[in-house]
Amino acid sequence: MRVVLLRHAETDRNAADRFQGQADIPLNDEGVRQAQRAARSLPPGDWAAVYSSPMARAAQTAAYAAGRLDVPHHRIDDLRERHLGSFDGLPRAEFGRTRPATMRQLVGDPDYAPPGGESGHDARARFCAALHEVLAAERTAEQVLVVAHGGVLNLLARALLAAGDEPPRGMVGTCRALRLDTEWTAQGRARIALRRWNADPRECAGTDRPSTPVTFVDLDDLTAKEVTHT
Repeated sequence: MRVVLLRHAETDRNAADRFQGQADIPLNDEGVRQAQRAARSLPPGDWAAVYSSPMARAAQTAAYAAGRLDVPHHRIDDLRERHLGSFDGLPRAEFGRTRPATMRQLVGDPDYAPPGGESGHDARARFCAALHEVLAAERTAEQVLVVAHGGVLNLLARALLAAGDEPPRGMVGTCRALRLDTEWTAQGRARIALRRWNADPRECAGTDRPSTPVTFVDLDDLTAKEVTHT
């Protein structure tokens, strides 16, 4: 099964380059246009369902896609964004300039938790448990769309990269996508591989196969601190 992971469209906080975390901010006017364009770009056909975070910005983006594809839209609470605690609402660029070491921890250290917030590991584990729920529910499907948030998508991408691979620079853009390939082992364990990062959603859909081997990771491992790539 192919899973297209789409970041929600733009909000006023995105436009102002402020941390958003679990503040429930709706799409702004440009975000509505982005979500509509992204929905129109998705080729109809073998989509089974659209899943999303229940947060307004993700659920609104997903609703346009579900309407375009004429498939059910399901909301899963644990697909929500990472809780950023006291950092929520702060300007990102200023934070990076004045607190560069903390910014590096926030982005690169999965054990780090902002004051009152969620560690990268805990956010990734929660998100991956929800992703496992999606895969189990759609096990026989060809393709599924999941609309989520930049922070958790970045955490997932970093965990899926094999040793020596360059980590993603910055965050996946609004209404940009990741593509996962998935498989089930003989023991009934779900495995996922990262195929595309920060791509146009239409580039992530379809039946193309990798020309080179991809690295699969056991989804259950992503709830643990040690990740094995095979």
